[in-house]
Formats: sequence, structure tokens, C-alpha cells
Amino acid sequence: MKYKMTPKEYFRKIIELYEKSKIPQFYNPNIQRGRSASISSELEDLTALFIALNNPNQCKYFIDQPMKFLGSTTKYPDIVIQKTDGVIDHLIDVKTDFGWNRNGIYAFCDKWEKAIAAVKGKETSFKRGLDKKLVSGIFSENLKYHVLVITRRNSGKQINKDHSRVMEELKNVYLYVLSDGLHPNAYGLHADEKLDSIQIEYSEIERFLKSIIQ
Repeated sequence: MKYKMTPKEYFRKIIELYEKSKIPQFYNPNIQRGRSASISSELEDLTALFIALNNPNQCKYFIDQPMKFLGSTTKYPDIVIQKTDGVIDHLIDVKTDFGWNRNGIYAFCDKWEKAIAAVKGKETSFKRGLDKKLVSGIFSENLKYHVLVITRRNSGKQINKDHSRVMEELKNVYLYVLSDGLHPNAYGLHADEKLDSIQIEYSEIERFLKSIIQ
């Protein structure tokens, strides 16, 4: 693929987000963080930019957008991609890793499988965060939910089995593991050393982007 932002550039920026998360947002020489700040919101922004730059189709991207599912149920996909005709083809969830869920990721994907099946072809509306303007749309009959796991590290032994199960058993949900090797949040190395030690799964990234671009 021809990239306007390469996967390596994407991971470099992820490393930068992690490094910034260790430093207090407002400087004072006597203030230091213990735990790092969450990078989830900035990672969503970065991933939306990565997709937008590499997607030749004209689309709008809504980040952390509350949306109505199954009547009264509200869900929060990290990224919503809407075409110029109002059709929503893709919803995306971005996870740094899946270490917080020792039971694996398959159950999470299967829950979304049922939710996606129920809203295909249905109309929806939501309010933009900036000005609360109402946006109308319709979920595509081919709606897909993509789950991006940034790194296999800290994701438990179940991740490989779940990855295969999602690919084999689910029709509406797609799971991608984007890297292996060193975790982007590793300590004790410079950014370039971290980047060189991360095994970027280019085939997974291309599989994801080709699904978006279709």
C-alpha cells in the first residue's frame, strides 16, 4: 500500500503519547506523576488520523461518539466512519492491549457481533460534541465493527486463539493485532530503540485498511 502516514510513523506517535503520559500536563519542578495518564483519547484521535490519511474515500470521522443501538441502548464506538451519503459502514474500537480482561477478547467481540447484526440498515442520529448539532445517518447493510489491539504484549495467552476464532466464526466483527515484541510503553529505552524493537504486523494493518477502503 501507499501510505500518507506509514505504520511506522503511527507507532512512533504511539510511543510519543506514552512518553508524554508520564509527565504532568502542567509543569512544576516539584510535581511528578506516579501512574501514567491514560492515552486512550489521544490514541483514538491518532488512529482516526491514520485512517483518514490512508483512506482515499471522502468520509467523516466521529470519535467517542454516543450512538443509539437497539432502541434505547447507547454504545460508544471509538471511531465512526460515515460516507458523504450518510451511510455508516464502519465502527472501530481501539485497545492498547487486552491485559485488563483475562477472559480474553472473544466474548467482547461476540457481544458486538449481535449488536451490529441488529442495527444493519437502521437509521440513527447523534449529536456532535463541538456544537451539539444533530447528525443523521443510516447503518449500512454491510456494517462492520473493527477491533484494533495495538500490541499482543500484555494481552494474555488467549489472544491468539481468540484472534483465530473471531476470524473463523464472526461475520460482523473483525479483530486485528497490530504489533508484537516490545510494548510501546516499555521503560528504559529511547523512542528510536523502542520503535526498532516493535514488530509491526504490516499484514494486519493492510487487512484492516483494505476493508475500510473497499
